[in-house]
Amino acid sequence: MSESSPVAANGAELMSVTEAAIMLRLSRMTILRRIKDESNPWPGGRSGRKYLLNRAFVTALAAEFGSGRNVVAEDFAAAWMARSPPEAVAS
Repeated sequence: MSESSPVAANGAELMSVTEAAIMLRLSRMTILRRIKDESNPWPGGRSGRKYLLNRAFVTALAAEFGSGRNVVAEDFAAAWMARSPPEAVAS
């Protein structure tokens, strides 16, 4: 765990949208749209004016992207949130 990484009240380690965009090789705008998507949001939330994502989710999604398999990010997010304990999901 990085010393500068923010941590949610529930203990989940968080990362910025910019960090997630770099790790996932997506644009910041794509990440923001996924966090704000009401029908199937990515695990994250807002702190003041800054949006943050669950680091474990982003790391798992990056590993899935790197596996070479065809990944639908929305389906992955729904499955990850369904199997993760509530304290692991930052909101």
